[in-house]
Amino acid sequence: MATVTSNNVRVTPTGAALGADVSGFDIRRVTSDECLAILKAWLDHLVIRIRDQVFVDDDHVRFMRLFGDCGGTPLSVFTGRDHIGTHPEISRISNIRENGKPIGALGAGDLIWHTDMSYLDEPPSASMLHAMEVPSKGGGNTSFLNMYLAYEQMSEALRKRVEGLRIKHEGVHSSSGTVRPGTKVPESGDVRDYSGAWHPIVRTHPETGRKALFLGRRINVYVEGFTVPESEALLDELWEHACRPQFSWTQQWQVHDMIMWDNRCSMHRRDAFDDDDRRLMHRAVVRGDQPY
Repeated sequence: MATVTSNNVRVTPTGAALGADVSGFDIRRVTSDECLAILKAWLDHLVIRIRDQVFVDDDHVRFMRLFGDCGGTPLSVFTGRDHIGTHPEISRISNIRENGKPIGALGAGDLIWHTDMSYLDEPPSASMLHAMEVPSKGGGNTSFLNMYLAYEQMSEALRKRVEGLRIKHEGVHSSSGTVRPGTKVPESGDVRDYSGAWHPIVRTHPETGRKALFLGRRINVYVEGFTVPESEALLDELWEHACRPQFSWTQQWQVHDMIMWDNRCSMHRRDAFDDDDRRLMHRAVVRGDQPY
């Protein structure tokens, strides 16, 4: 697809189901007109990439605030503290250890498809991930799914089955499968007993008005009003449909890349990489609202 220029901001779509490169501005000094063009690109393409710009955490936070208030981080939600004391808006995603202790979260393993912090009543609207170090041996790439397309290309029968249904987004496990600080696995092991937030399976985007599947993550999710076997069967069908390759695009990270994705209509996952190969990302999230 062709590059489109607006207010000096150049938008070049990936040609896949989602994603675009956005350039022609300085992330450290974004004008109001440029902000509007970037916002439009983000809403149109769900994921935008800012490449070949060097900036620091202060610039990252300032850019994040152009799109809304800070939405907190998973660690701060559960423990009231964060990895980066001087920048409480930012968390570290890293496998690096210093003095035997991890400096960040999520390690080097494969991460399952998920929506950031969907276990909250008001999940973030956006996430922004800045690459500080990337694995020299490859790996650690991030893939994204277009959940508008996943909804729109559902069969009519499946769309009717899920309309009006809610699922509980379990809040105990992270996308790496570890138990979050301050939470507990229920003794019963029953998916209905896990803590989490209730959200509609089909949500309406508050800015575009479009409908999207809103699945969160697969582990220990439960469809309201169903038996557990019925819930599992429906969720398996939805996930098999949503994770089709035609709905996806993969980001191959370079140092200084900033990726911003719309958490309301996309999902993402990460490929594993060698644990002895350093990876460091700084993440900030924008506060969202109650899905409807």
